[in-house]
Amino acid sequence: MKKDLTVMILGTYWYFNFPTDLYKFDFFKFKKGYGGHADNPAELIAFFEAENPKKIIEDLQKLIDKHSDSFLFIYQEENKLKIGTGGYQLFDYDFLLIQEVEKLLKNHRVWQTKEQVFTKSKFTQLYNIDFTNKNIYPNKGFLQVVGSGLKKYNAENSKLRLDCTLQLVRKNDFIKDLKKVATEENLDILYYYDKDFKDKTNLMLFFTNGRQGFNLTKKKYIDILSFENKIEKVILTHNANYGHVSGWDLYPQRGPQIEMIIEEEYIL
Repeated sequence: MKKDLTVMILGTYWYFNFPTDLYKFDFFKFKKGYGGHADNPAELIAFFEAENPKKIIEDLQKLIDKHSDSFLFIYQEENKLKIGTGGYQLFDYDFLLIQEVEKLLKNHRVWQTKEQVFTKSKFTQLYNIDFTNKNIYPNKGFLQVVGSGLKKYNAENSKLRLDCTLQLVRKNDFIKDLKKVATEENLDILYYYDKDFKDKTNLMLFFTNGRQGFNLTKKKYIDILSFENKIEKVILTHNANYGHVSGWDLYPQRGPQIEMIIEEEYIL
């Protein structure tokens, strides 16, 4: 599956903690990410032995072939297998894919093992996605990629933040034009914080999406360069300035003012 090199994914994901009460697995365990110097991906992994590992891997390949955006890694040493998926953002899609893997394993003769040491394993990746594509970030400097604290079911959210100042009289039309751009560029969520003072307003705006991959449908990929260029045009049209007029009492704290929202409990 080939994607334009300017895409990125925004929305709800899991990294630091498991989505408790949303998903349950019999074979797979969640290995959380730690961030910081550890800088490890979160993983869903299972260790087990199998009567016919070759057939399992063949069936897993068929499963991956059916679903775009899917990825599994496999370590095999004789009859022992370690299977998993991982990343710095695990979406609903990834948990649902592993549910399908568990269904598949239950159709084979497999048994869990405490042995997790592989000394001469064969490594295989199964995927239906172009991994030459990195997650591209905004490059003009006025959009920041920011995360969130833990929300409902331990969810986190990746979003774009825009800080700017403009004439108060232009505020409503400015927000209206930003909302139009967000809709055009496949974004579902726009909210902001503001601080009006004299004839100006300081704005802190956030753009994002919600949960990704229900029913194993493709994740939403945002053409970040197209979005960035359109936002820049809106900024110029309304004579807005990047950043805020400084002063703690002028910091945009009123809000969130919601323009577009889905799955609010996972976002705010």
